[in-house]
Amino acid sequence: MDNVWNEDNIKWVEFKNLVVGGASGRKIVVTTRSNRVAEITGTISCHYLKAFPYEKSLSLFLKFAFKKGKEKQHPNLVKIGQAIVKKCQGIPLVVKDLGGNGLQHLKSLQLLVIYGCPNLKYLFQEIQELTSLNTLVIAACKNLVSLPLGLENLTALQSLIIADCEQLNLSRAQGFQEKIEKVEEDGFSLLSLGIVNLPKLGALPQWLLRGSANTLKNLTIAECVNLTTSVEWHNLTSLEKPAIIHCPQLLSLPNNMQRLKQLKIEYCPLLSQRCQQGTGVDWLNIVHASFIVLDGNAISANDN
Repeated sequence: MDNVWNEDNIKWVEFKNLVVGGASGRKIVVTTRSNRVAEITGTISCHYLKAFPYEKSLSLFLKFAFKKGKEKQHPNLVKIGQAIVKKCQGIPLVVKDLGGNGLQHLKSLQLLVIYGCPNLKYLFQEIQELTSLNTLVIAACKNLVSLPLGLENLTALQSLIIADCEQLNLSRAQGFQEKIEKVEEDGFSLLSLGIVNLPKLGALPQWLLRGSANTLKNLTIAECVNLTTSVEWHNLTSLEKPAIIHCPQLLSLPNNMQRLKQLKIEYCPLLSQRCQQGTGVDWLNIVHASFIVLDGNAISANDN
C-alpha cells in the first residue's frame, strides 16, 4: 500500500480484518510520510527510506515524462524537468507523478509558473498544447532569449506576466512578426498583462497587444528602462488600470482609453509631463479617470 495518509486507527483495524487469513507468509508493505500512520499500521520497526539522489530522481522523471530516447529532442523541457526534480526533494512518488504528467499532456492545466530557470534560453514549443492555460508567469529566467510561436494557440490565456528576463526581446518572438494578422484573429485575448524589468525591450510588439485591444483591463509596465516608443500601441478601449513605473524613456500612453478608472505613473518624467493636470498634452485622454497618481501626487475625480 503506497503513500498512506489515513490516521484513523479504527478504519485501519477494520481494513486489517478484511485482509488477514490469506496464504501463509503473505506480507503487507505500507509506505507513508506520516509517523502516526507508521505507528498504527506497523507490526515491526519502521524502515526510514533515504531521499533519492538527484541523478536517480532525474532519470526516473525522464523515464515517465518521455518515451525512450525522446528527451534528447526536447532539451528545453529537460531543463524545466531538472528544476522540477530539484523541488521534489528526492521523493520517488512525487518524481514519478510529476514525470507522468508531462507538461504537453496537461490539457486541463490553468496556471503555469516558470521561475528561476537561469539556463533556459527558449521555451518549449509544446506549450501550445496547454489549451486550457489561463495564467502564464515567466520570471527570473535571465538567459531566456525569445518566446515560442506556440503562444498564439493559448486562446484561453487571460493573464500574462513576464518579469526579470534580462536577455528577452519580445520583438524577436519566434515567427510572430510574420503572423501578426493570425495572432490578431485567432490568438489570446488578455485581461491582464504585466511586464517588469526587461532591459532589452525597446518597443511593445504588435503580437502582444493586438488581439487584446478590446479586452485588456489591467496593464503594468515597470523597470523597462529602454522602452522608448509606443508605435505598436493600439486603441486599448477596455483598459481600466494601467500602471507605468520607472520607464524613463517612454514617450506616450495608449490611445483611446475610454474605460480608464485608475492611472499610476512613477519615475517616468516624459509621461508625467504629458499628463500634468490641465496643461499636459495627454491630460484630456486621462481626465475621466476617477483616480490618478503622478510621481506620488494623487489626483481624484473631485479635483478634475
